[in-house]
Amino acid sequence: MSNAFDIYFYQLINQTLSAEWLDVIMVRFSDKLFWTPLYALCIYFMVKEFGKKTWLILLFLLIAVAASDRFTSGFMKPYFGRVRPCHELALTPRIPEGVSCSETGSMASSHAANHFAFAVFMVFLYGIKKRSSAIFWLSWASVIAYSRVYNGVHYPSDVLIGGFIGALFGFLCFKFYKFSLLKLKWN
Repeated sequence: MSNAFDIYFYQLINQTLSAEWLDVIMVRFSDKLFWTPLYALCIYFMVKEFGKKTWLILLFLLIAVAASDRFTSGFMKPYFGRVRPCHELALTPRIPEGVSCSETGSMASSHAANHFAFAVFMVFLYGIKKRSSAIFWLSWASVIAYSRVYNGVHYPSDVLIGGFIGALFGFLCFKFYKFSLLKLKWN
């Protein structure tokens, strides 16, 4: 089980703030394939704006997401061995139709980590001063992280820590991307 903070906010989001009409949206937001058109659109706009540099951008973006995924799934989940809240019957978890409760650990959320890695990389790629872009990407990742708690498969601290880890990998990989541009003398 988890601490009082996690239990209170888990039950608030998963049970009190839930609604049947919202279930459909939150289940979709947690589905990796649902976002495929957005990723394709991102690649299209990158090619238009960055041309040949797009390959290098995609390489470092892929590294950011893969690193955050491997760190959370490959290291943190086995290390902490935290049971997902959907398996804690004392919490009376509410699992919307279409959501499966994995047997992998709960700490930290790979969904949150991966999407925040992507979002933070994009925020820095398009400029942190472009408020609308930053708000879009960070809101997008936040809604996905929220959906993991809403769907009953993660505690709030799982998504907060996962989001932080993903943001860190997104930032670091963006810095490596910029460093690579300098080394390759690619303007």
